[in-house]
Amino acid sequence: MLTFHDHFNAGRTDEVLAMATDDVAVGGARGRGEGPDLLGEWVRRKTTTLTPQRWFAREDLVVVEELVEWRTRRDETVTDRAVWGMAFTVRNGKIARISRYADIGEAVTSSGLDESHEMDAETDVSRSDASS
Repeated sequence: MLTFHDHFNAGRTDEVLAMATDDVAVGGARGRGEGPDLLGEWVRRKTTTLTPQRWFAREDLVVVEELVEWRTRRDETVTDRAVWGMAFTVRNGKIARISRYADIGEAVTSSGLDESHEMDAETDVSRSDASS
C-alpha cells in the first residue's frame, strides 16, 4: 500500500495500473465502477494527495485513514483538506477493490474490522503491502 500511495501522489498512472487487477473496482462519493480505465482516469484527473495516518488490516484487506489534500495544478498550493477512510482489497498480490468512505470509522466498520486490527505503520505496513 505504501507503493500505491507513492505512485498515486506522483500521478504515475501506469505504475498504479500495474498494481491493480484487470477488473479492479473503484467506489466513492461519485459512484462505483470497475476496470483499469476508470482507475487510470482517477489518477490522471486527481488534484489530491493521500497521506496515510492509520492502518488496519486483516488477510487481504487494508483500511487506511487518509489525510486528503486538494492542490492547485498550477503550483500545488493546498486549497482544502479532509480525512477519509479508504479500503483496499488485495487479490493475488494486486489491488482488486478501492472504496472511499467519509471517515475511518465507517471504513473500518463497513470492512468488518475493528480497533484490534490496527497496525503499527512503522513495522507492520510493509507486510500487508500489495505488490509493494
